[in-house]
Amino acid sequence: MARFISGIVNDYHEAKHLTIESFARLAANGKKFSGKSTLKTYLFTIGKNLALRYVKMRGREQHIPYEEVFGTFIDNNNTPYFFLEQNENKRLIRNAMNELKNEHRAVLILLYFEDMSYLQAGRVMNKTDAQINALAHRAKVALKKILEHNGYTRN
Repeated sequence: MARFISGIVNDYHEAKHLTIESFARLAANGKKFSGKSTLKTYLFTIGKNLALRYVKMRGREQHIPYEEVFGTFIDNNNTPYFFLEQNENKRLIRNAMNELKNEHRAVLILLYFEDMSYLQAGRVMNKTDAQINALAHRAKVALKKILEHNGYTRN
């Protein structure tokens, strides 16, 4: 959830605080949960609203600092060449994600990093299942185009 909020507030440390605040609000106002969506979707909606309020108060541009959000991935192969190649690919992917439109970046994070269903992501982003499906497709096409333009090759 902190990764998703980080994409809105452009500050991973603040995103962690807003994530905690989201859980606190859920605990304090749990009676408002009607059960029309999953608890996860409801929690992410709380987080999104807190993040948007934070951005409005701070006037910050939306952006995801992937270096902080994702850190380093675990490599099973310890050869120096493999390590260098993996780092280069991660750098290219982070840069490509940063070039995406905010809405494209958000849908990819919700679907692939937060493991939400299209329906859950749609509820968080106030979009229908069909809109999320189309948005995810456009986001993947845009990401692929940026990656190819920047020289990313799949191993």
